[in-house]
Amino acid sequence: MLDGKRALVTGAASGIGRATAARFAAEGARVACLDRDPRIGQVAKELDALAVPADVRVEPEVAGAVTAAVTALGGLDIVVANAGVQLHGQDDRADRLELEVWERTLEINLTGVFLTCKHGLRALLAGGGGNVVCLSSPTAIAGVAPGYDAYSASKAGVLGLVKAMARDYAPEVRVNAVVPGFVETALVEPVLREPDWLASVLATVPLGRAGTPDEVAGLIAFVASDACAYATGATFVLDGGMTG
Repeated sequence: MLDGKRALVTGAASGIGRATAARFAAEGARVACLDRDPRIGQVAKELDALAVPADVRVEPEVAGAVTAAVTALGGLDIVVANAGVQLHGQDDRADRLELEVWERTLEINLTGVFLTCKHGLRALLAGGGGNVVCLSSPTAIAGVAPGYDAYSASKAGVLGLVKAMARDYAPEVRVNAVVPGFVETALVEPVLREPDWLASVLATVPLGRAGTPDEVAGLIAFVASDACAYATGATFVLDGGMTG
């Protein structure tokens, strides 16, 4: 579905980002892998992709990474804003939430998405259009993560941004959100290590299991492809029924 496309994927060193970069490459896309994790070079090498090290919180780094991707790939057709953080043991309900935790979470999960989109959209528009896919969470839709107020707010902000950008950039650029549920990644590793906590989370999932990064990557690939050409401003949920 993605043969010949040129894509930028953030948070590509691990988890959903790495799986997405791998899926895109397997479907014939040329991929630029953005992450501040030092492993990004090795990941890109394994995928025969381009490594563009950057911190999504730092605008000059994001701008430089997008420029490097455009130069190496000859342009961009797809931008996937995936990089994010969930601060277990620090995020909390609002009356106990430290401002520093709130600000760090929003800086990565929302400002980072904005900066990725800002510079990615410039590249897409310069090339005549394309697709943006932003990653959100069921916590943006329903109160499924009590005590994670900063994370929930940041992901709700992503959905709002997607809706606005979809209107701003149609018809040249399609902008959609993908909402993975509880997926086996490092983001939820503390939950995976605690049997009781894990059981309580899975009890909220009608399918009774965690999702996999590859499953999410499959949906992202579809949304970014021409097979999904009539969708913009949409929210594609893959959460095992958690918010159903």
